[in-house]
Amino acid sequence: MSANSGAAPGPAEIFSRDAAERYRAFSHLRGQCPVHRLPGGEMVAVSHQATADGVRHVENFTGTFSDSGALAQEDIILAGIPEPRHSEVRRIFLSALTDIARHEDFIRTLAERFVDETVAAAARDGEAELMEGLARRLPSAVIAYLLGLPMTDVERFARWTDELLDRQGSATSANTALVDLHDEFADYLRGHILARQNDDHAPDDIITRFTRAEVEGAPLSVRAIQTQMMFFIIAGNGTTRDLIGNLLLRLTRDPALFGQVRQDRTLIPALVEEVLRLDSPVQLLARNCRADTVLDGMPVKAGERVLFSIASANRDEAVWPEADQLKPGREKGRAHLAFGAGPHICPAAALARMEAFHALNTLLNHVADMAFAPGYTLDLNPVVWANGPQTLRVTLTAG
Repeated sequence: MSANSGAAPGPAEIFSRDAAERYRAFSHLRGQCPVHRLPGGEMVAVSHQATADGVRHVENFTGTFSDSGALAQEDIILAGIPEPRHSEVRRIFLSALTDIARHEDFIRTLAERFVDETVAAAARDGEAELMEGLARRLPSAVIAYLLGLPMTDVERFARWTDELLDRQGSATSANTALVDLHDEFADYLRGHILARQNDDHAPDDIITRFTRAEVEGAPLSVRAIQTQMMFFIIAGNGTTRDLIGNLLLRLTRDPALFGQVRQDRTLIPALVEEVLRLDSPVQLLARNCRADTVLDGMPVKAGERVLFSIASANRDEAVWPEADQLKPGREKGRAHLAFGAGPHICPAAALARMEAFHALNTLLNHVADMAFAPGYTLDLNPVVWANGPQTLRVTLTAG
């Protein structure tokens, strides 16, 4: 196992805010060994095979960036809950997310509204902010709809998501429960949860399903439901926002690609998959090894802390030739790990794909071309595990 010595990249390069530097570092590491040990003792899996082995084998790897052992059970988010409890909590989410086709008309209508307003803003002001006008608003509105929360609060979800991500990125909050990171957000959800618990005719939404469900034979506490709802809003809002933002960024950078996709909308699903692979919204996962195992031929012992680089795995040349290039429709286009893999794959993956499709398709229906606004400078999400533009100011030509 590599010791990461000499000229080999270290944490500064691996976790660099400069994406090009980060991807160069991972390419170098993949060429040496599929799993490396960092100076602090953590291990980082960089090959597609090693990362896939880790995310699929949920019996061997559990946890998140927080130390789940330092948290009460009701404070552990879905991604960090070990089996068999994980599957019971996950089943509540899946009960509301399996038949997403029934939500498609609503999502399409929302996308139309937000694109219309964004195009109008560009006509009025000379430019538009695509993250604020479309990429943030659409996932926030969909999440509100699924949770049964007022559409008038959509802007608050977007703001709370950014604030929570920022607070999670602080070194002092590594093992702080979500509920304790944002009092305003937590209190808001508590009010809706209590209202559902006291209403025999509460609407059939995700919050209501959590208040009615039992896990391991017992109802969930209000705090446990708060934890999962905050996680769902962050995961469903933040990562889908970054996916849409990365798609819009790619189209703005490449006028030829914009024109090609505008001409042939059947290319959109393949483009979504390729951007998920190349610009993965979730760059990194953290897990604790529970039993001695092997990742892509490399031994890992129980108790080891492992970082799984989704960003590196999704650019592995062993799976995709010319992996650093955008090639929609390439072979094994859906073999990426942007949504994870195996029994704990993201339960809202299909929903995110649907939102991304309608955001792009609707924009292309109303916009003939798009370019960066004068003076715009790309500013990426500062959170180490997230990837996407925070702002995207553009000029638009309606058409």
